[in-house]
Formats: sequence, C-alpha cells, structure tokens
Amino acid sequence: MLDTLLQIAFIFALFPIIILLSLLFEGVDRKLHARLQNRIGPPIIQPFYDFFKLFGKERIVPENASASIFTIAPIFAVICAVLGALIPVIATLFRLDLVGDLILVIYLLAMPSLMMMIGGSASGNPFATIGFSRAITMLMSYEVPFILSIGLIFFKTELSVTTLSIIVAQETVGMPLAFSYVSMALAAATFLMCIPIAAGTLPFDLSEAKTEISHGSLVEYSGPYLALMKMSKSILAFALCFLAATLFFNLPAISSDPILGPLSDFALNLMVASILMFVTVTLPRTMFARAKPKQTLKFYWTVPLITVIIATIFNIVGF
Repeated sequence: MLDTLLQIAFIFALFPIIILLSLLFEGVDRKLHARLQNRIGPPIIQPFYDFFKLFGKERIVPENASASIFTIAPIFAVICAVLGALIPVIATLFRLDLVGDLILVIYLLAMPSLMMMIGGSASGNPFATIGFSRAITMLMSYEVPFILSIGLIFFKTELSVTTLSIIVAQETVGMPLAFSYVSMALAAATFLMCIPIAAGTLPFDLSEAKTEISHGSLVEYSGPYLALMKMSKSILAFALCFLAATLFFNLPAISSDPILGPLSDFALNLMVASILMFVTVTLPRTMFARAKPKQTLKFYWTVPLITVIIATIFNIVGF
C-alpha cells in the first residue's frame, strides 16, 4: 500500500518536472538554432521568462468569441500534452504496465493541435479560421504514416500495445528496435519525419505562419492563454522526441539496480530525445523555409507514406 502511494506521489511530482524539461529543451533548441545562424541567441532559460511574462499580463477574450471554449482550450492543450509525455516517462521510471497506454498516448498527443484549432476558431477571427483549415490539412497529411509507424511495432512485441512491453522487447534483444530490424529502421525514419509537422515547427508551422496569417489560430490569444498554448507546443515537441527515444531507440540498461536502473534508462532516453530534437526540430527549421500546404500534403503522402509501406512489406517477410 505504501509503495503504491509513493508511486502516485512521484507521478504527480513528474508533472512540473516534465514542464521544466520541455521548456529547457525549447531553450536549448532556440540557442542551437541561433548558433547555426551565426547569432548569439537568447539564454537557455528564455522560455521561462516568456512564460512568466505572458502569464502576468491581462486576460483578454474577444467580443465575438465563444468565451468558454476560447478559455478552456489552452488548459486542455497543456493537460493533454503533459499526460502524453507522462505515460512513456512513468513506463521508463516505474515500469508500470498500463494496458493500451500507447493508443492513449497517440490520442493525447493529437489533442494539443486540436485544442489550438478549436480555441482559435472559437475566437471568431478570420485568420484563425484559415489557421484551422491549414491545421486540418496538416493532420490529414501526416496522421496515416505516423500511426502506421507506431502500429508496426506491435508485430515485434507479440501484438502488445503497452509502452513497457516495447521497452522490455528492446532490452531482451539488447539493442534498440531501430537497429534490430530493417522494418523498424524504416518505421523509425517515418516517425522522425512526422515529428516536425506534429510539433508544428518550421517548415511545417502552416497553422500559425506569422508572416502570412498573423499567427493563425493564436492570433487572438494573449496573456496567460497564449502562455499556456505556447507551453503546450513545447511539451508536445518534448513528448514526441521522448516517445521516439522510448519506442525506437531505447538503449540497454546500465544498471540492474531497482532504483539506479530505471533512472539510468530515463537519463539515456533524455539524452537520445535531445539528439532527436536537434535532428527533427532544430535542423529542419534552420535549413528550410516554410512549406506551402500543397507541398506539405504532397511530401507526407509520398516520402513518409511510401517509407512506411516499404517497412510494412519488410515486416511481413520477417525483416
């Protein structure tokens, strides 16, 4: 009973830790982005300054907005993003085997974008409406290869849909899934290609596009509401990279100690997640200009989709 209560207490303690890590990851991303452009860039803790500055400002709700939806959407966006990040973290740290948790993670990580769309459209601003339509296009373009890349993992873990079973499968083999099978390497590549658009970063930040539609869905958000929306984006990017590290690149445990083992696993996954964020978020937004909606749809319905179809064929034949 005491062990269960301690686990629950630790899980609740992870909420602020996940938020802290997400903002730190964003700070490092912004710093590296600046250095790659030969700029000094903001301090790593700049996201914390931005959050507290915005949170201390006046709360403004547009006259034509649906007030309840407009104000609740940012809160739900943050809650869903934190929960989506929390599940792979507790599977790593506490070895909790929650049936179907991976399916829940997929839904939770889709919610911040949906909340941004719904909240923005509730503002009544035409730019937000354009952002809504662009966000729908983005969802249509990447969701199929994204879900298929995760679905292929189930066939390597005896159709188990728990995060812990995938971690254990990688520990049993002694190497990450992405390095164990050709199909998993291709599935991992597909998942990584979907991270920039799922996180809403350049070159796929079409629903905001401040130079085109004045931040789109976020155009009417300010103060604490904008702070929460921006925080949900930071947490979402962290959650996607940590999930990729857990599902495809989980490294063998350094220690068999019941306490040090999970902690070392978590530290290794954080390290891998930071590398993945650099590769999938920092580099693309530094190297490429914003894509058009048509280009985005064309890219994701060709390269990632073809990649995951090839991965499926390799998976069927046992590779």
